[in-house]
Amino acid sequence: MTPQDKPVEAFGGASPTAFAYRGRAFLCSAVRTPQGLFQPIVTCVGSSPLCADTTLPQDTEAYRTEAEALRHAEQQAERWADEQDRDGRGMH
Repeated sequence: MTPQDKPVEAFGGASPTAFAYRGRAFLCSAVRTPQGLFQPIVTCVGSSPLCADTTLPQDTEAYRTEAEALRHAEQQAERWADEQDRDGRGMH
Protein backbone atom coordinates (compact mmCIF):
# COMPACT_ATOMS: atom_id res chain seq x y z
CA MET A 1 0.00 0.00 0.00
CA THR A 2 1.42 3.37 -0.97
CA PRO A 3 0.98 6.54 1.12
CA GLN A 4 -1.62 7.77 -1.34
CA ASP A 5 -3.71 4.60 -0.82
CA LYS A 6 -4.18 5.10 2.91
CA PRO A 7 -7.60 6.33 4.03
CA VAL A 8 -7.71 9.79 5.59
CA GLU A 9 -9.49 8.30 8.62
CA ALA A 10 -6.24 6.51 9.48
CA PHE A 11 -4.79 9.92 10.32
CA GLY A 12 -7.48 11.25 12.62
CA GLY A 13 -9.32 12.93 9.76
CA ALA A 14 -6.34 15.04 8.72
CA SER A 15 -4.92 14.79 5.21
CA PRO A 16 -1.43 13.29 5.51
CA THR A 17 1.61 14.66 3.75
CA ALA A 18 3.92 12.13 2.11
CA PHE A 19 7.56 12.54 3.08
CA ALA A 20 10.59 10.45 2.09
CA TYR A 21 13.88 10.22 3.99
CA ARG A 22 16.74 7.69 3.74
CA GLY A 23 14.71 5.43 1.48
CA ARG A 24 11.74 5.30 3.83
CA ALA A 25 8.27 6.64 3.14
CA PHE A 26 6.49 8.55 5.89
CA LEU A 27 3.05 10.05 6.25
CA CYS A 28 2.96 13.16 8.42
CA SER A 29 -0.18 14.83 9.64
CA ALA A 30 -1.32 17.27 12.29
CA VAL A 31 -4.51 16.38 14.14
CA ARG A 32 -6.44 19.15 15.85
CA THR A 33 -6.91 18.49 19.57
CA PRO A 34 -10.04 19.46 21.55
CA GLN A 35 -8.00 22.42 22.88
CA GLY A 36 -7.52 23.74 19.33
CA LEU A 37 -3.85 22.78 19.12
CA PHE A 38 -2.22 20.47 16.56
CA GLN A 39 -0.66 17.13 17.49
CA PRO A 40 1.94 15.79 15.02
CA ILE A 41 1.36 12.21 13.85
CA VAL A 42 4.01 10.24 11.92
CA THR A 43 3.59 6.85 10.26
CA CYS A 44 6.41 4.98 8.56
CA VAL A 45 4.82 3.16 5.65
CA GLY A 46 5.83 -0.50 5.47
CA SER A 47 8.08 -1.24 2.52
CA SER A 48 6.71 -4.73 1.89
CA PRO A 49 3.61 -6.80 2.60
CA LEU A 50 5.53 -8.48 5.44
CA CYS A 51 6.45 -5.18 7.12
CA ALA A 52 3.54 -3.43 8.77
CA ASP A 53 3.14 0.32 8.92
CA THR A 54 4.61 1.81 12.09
CA THR A 55 3.12 4.81 13.85
CA LEU A 56 5.89 6.60 15.70
CA PRO A 57 5.25 7.36 19.37
CA GLN A 58 4.22 10.90 20.20
CA ASP A 59 7.27 12.69 21.54
CA THR A 60 6.02 16.21 22.04
CA GLU A 61 3.18 18.38 23.20
CA ALA A 62 0.75 19.76 20.65
CA TYR A 63 1.65 22.89 18.67
CA ARG A 64 -0.26 26.14 18.15
CA THR A 65 -0.24 25.85 14.35
CA GLU A 66 -0.60 23.04 11.87
CA ALA A 67 2.59 24.15 10.09
CA GLU A 68 4.61 23.84 13.32
CA ALA A 69 3.21 20.38 13.98
CA LEU A 70 3.98 19.20 10.44
CA ARG A 71 7.53 20.57 10.65
CA HIS A 72 8.03 18.65 13.90
CA ALA A 73 6.57 15.49 12.34
CA GLU A 74 9.15 15.60 9.55
CA GLN A 75 11.96 16.21 12.04
CA GLN A 76 10.73 13.28 14.15
CA ALA A 77 10.66 11.04 11.05
CA GLU A 78 14.26 11.99 10.26
CA ARG A 79 15.44 11.31 13.82
CA TRP A 80 13.63 7.98 13.88
CA ALA A 81 15.13 6.86 10.54
CA ASP A 82 18.62 7.91 11.66
CA GLU A 83 18.17 5.94 14.89
CA GLN A 84 17.00 2.84 13.01
CA ASP A 85 20.09 3.01 10.81
CA ARG A 86 22.45 3.52 13.77
CA ASP A 87 20.91 0.59 15.63
CA GLY A 88 21.42 -1.65 12.62
CA ARG A 89 17.70 -2.22 12.11
CA GLY A 90 17.84 -0.81 8.61
CA MET A 91 14.89 -0.97 6.28
CA HIS A 92 12.33 -3.76 6.51
